Amino acid sequence: MRKDELVILLNKLVSYPSETQWIEFKLGKGSITNNKIGEYISAMSNGATISNKSFGYLIWGVQDKTHTVQGTNFTFANAKEGNQDLELWLRNLVYPKIAFEIFEFDYDSMHIVLVRIPSAKSQPTHFKKIPYIRIGSNKTVRIILNF
Repeated sequence: MRKDELVILLNKLVSYPSETQWIEFKLGKGSITNNKIGEYISAMSNGATISNKSFGYLIWGVQDKTHTVQGTNFTFANAKEGNQDLELWLRNLVYPKIAFEIFEFDYDSMHIVLVRIPSAKSQPTHFKKIPYIRIGSNKTVRIILNF
């Protein structure tokens, strides 16, 4: 996606009145572990399917209560799990393999990280063999989804 398309998409996503089953906002990496990122990828993918959306989104640089764009110091490109790039580590643990995309761009001089996650298709998306989903603003584990 081009930067102008990413800006339009971000503006659209922050205009929602609250986070959804398929949209999650974060400010910084903070207390979110690499495992939690994998869980969110699973949850956003499954939540997008349940919500009849093509994609789910995990976004750093937006305050989750107010949806104010504040930027982040988190960079996915530099993130690691042990000695392995975080992106590759996540791709190896998400099943079935989905083509999530990571975009890093500037929005009004603020750094944003946006992960676009395809909706689950024929079966739930798992992370470490567990499917996740969001109910309201809570991520739950070990669910059974019928597709």
